Amino acid sequence: MTKIFQGYARVNGSVGIRNYVLLMSMVHCSNTVAQQIAWRTGTHAITHEYGCIEFADSHARTYLALLSAALNPNVYAVLLVGLGCEQTDHNALMQEIAASGRPVAFVGIQESGGPKEAVERGTSIVETFQREAAAQKRMPFPISKLVLGVQCGGSDWTTALSGNAAIGEMTELLGSQGGSVIISEVAGFPGSEHVLASRAATPATGLQIIQMCDELRSEYAAVHGQTMEEVNPTPGNKAGGITTLVEKSMGNVKKMGVLSKIQGLIHAGEPVPYPGLWMLDLRAPGIDGNATSGFAMSGAHINVFSTGRGSPLGNIVMPVLKLTGNPQSFREMPGLFDFNAGVALEGVPLREVGAALLERVLEIADGEETKSERNGDFEFIIPRENGR
Repeated sequence: MTKIFQGYARVNGSVGIRNYVLLMSMVHCSNTVAQQIAWRTGTHAITHEYGCIEFADSHARTYLALLSAALNPNVYAVLLVGLGCEQTDHNALMQEIAASGRPVAFVGIQESGGPKEAVERGTSIVETFQREAAAQKRMPFPISKLVLGVQCGGSDWTTALSGNAAIGEMTELLGSQGGSVIISEVAGFPGSEHVLASRAATPATGLQIIQMCDELRSEYAAVHGQTMEEVNPTPGNKAGGITTLVEKSMGNVKKMGVLSKIQGLIHAGEPVPYPGLWMLDLRAPGIDGNATSGFAMSGAHINVFSTGRGSPLGNIVMPVLKLTGNPQSFREMPGLFDFNAGVALEGVPLREVGAALLERVLEIADGEETKSERNGDFEFIIPRENGR
């Protein structure tokens, strides 16, 4: 029997599981105004340090991140907040957002007469968007419409054995019903890249995976003067029982399951071309928020995040479902976790845990808030390749 979830139909044919009204600052100079509008309306704003006097490659990444966040299917409407003289072209951005069928508006601080006036104007626009969003009704959709990002961070010895293993079971169950999963964290692959390559749907994709990892190893040595193994695993990983990058990568790849084939590589901002398991080639250095934001930029509805030790990370346009494979962590931090995969260590078969996790995903897709949403964790990082 095909599973369904209750989502929001978009004009462009996509489906959302949230109806967020998103604020986006065009430049660091407008961050505070964007935040003040967000505080007054109970929404959330993307703020950043960029948007002016950037070289072309850097600004292209800034623009792509803002546009891709706005186009995530969970976003109903967008308010752009700018100073008025920034490098980021709000007119071009508005045109691309409007082409998706989303309501979009711009508030400029200079043209509004100053920050106070811009906050008043922006608040009025957001409140209108919120009323429109509240009038939309959820509709049933097949699970094949879902796109999940799968990730781990703040890992310990249980992450591989139960947390990521449960995600792998869920990945296969979702794939069997035509859904899509994106895996990333490129800096956590080396040591198991041959396993990833063997799971590629084509030899060409397998070679791309090997090349991606080889290039990242070379980059660490050339740019930073260190090997990957010198910085990964992290101190917290080691304290949690992970001793080498190979051990960490062996646990990382378990999120794919056993049978799923990697269909190909995509980059942040590129949606999955068709259903299945995909790899996000995002080489931004190892902050968990880089991968999370990368998933959101590629249209993921939910990020299923495994953390043995505990991490409060959330995302501004995509719910982050937090699970742990560590029963002790689940008991000690009940306000952080949405799912206890640690029951697999206490005798529950992994297949059953994976099936229960998929049901939890569907509850979140139907509108139940994650702990990260309830706790107000709405981060967004503009991923900078090679740290730029």
